[in-house]
Amino acid sequence: MSKIYEALRKAEQDRERVRPRLTPPPPRSTDGGRDLQLVQEEYQKLRASLVTVAVPSGLHTILITAPRHGEGTTTVAIGLASALAKERESRVLLVEGNLRTPALAAILSLPTTTGFTDFAAGRVASEALPIRLDDLNFSVVTAGEPSGAAVDIDVIDGVLSSLHAQYDFIVVDGPPVNSYADTSVLSTKVDGVILVIEADQTPVSEADVAKRQLEKVGARILGVVLNRRRSYLPAFLESVL
Repeated sequence: MSKIYEALRKAEQDRERVRPRLTPPPPRSTDGGRDLQLVQEEYQKLRASLVTVAVPSGLHTILITAPRHGEGTTTVAIGLASALAKERESRVLLVEGNLRTPALAAILSLPTTTGFTDFAAGRVASEALPIRLDDLNFSVVTAGEPSGAAVDIDVIDGVLSSLHAQYDFIVVDGPPVNSYADTSVLSTKVDGVILVIEADQTPVSEADVAKRQLEKVGARILGVVLNRRRSYLPAFLESVL
């Protein structure tokens, strides 16, 4: 089974441990090859929607967020980075923007010794932060070694700015917008935001609060990904605004 699919499945399992479901998820297919094909097709649709917008508008940095914890931002961020990196010439960077409850390092089995907290402490330079994953064809910046202290969003912004010219697309896995003010600030530092909504689980009121909060700070909402729809696989970008 491919590394991409393993990472996506691990992300799904991690979300289940974070927030138990009130009802059991729909059964998964035992046909791993067919599941992988469906995942890839859905993310290619998402990629196609974004590239259509990116080319004429200069879309470069994309924040993935959700109203609440456990709605699938990390899964979508990994899937989108993988889809964007499918074109071998594309330079793609996946960034851990959720410094409260980071998950990328664990899901992708990466060390936590080179990340934002290490950069903030002066242990590494910004150019040393990206970890290249040759098998996935993209690079990753993790949260770094846990320090117990908050990392200023300006640190993330500074790193994104310094690495901007080196990548065609930068995908940021962000914290839930309704839970932390960090997300609203981070949304103003990127070119566009994708809001992840969990099918049949996210209350309409929560989604509306998230949308209004992003609009309040002037974030550019690209659209919504309806996650875990029926087949329990991430769905495509439902709309591009």
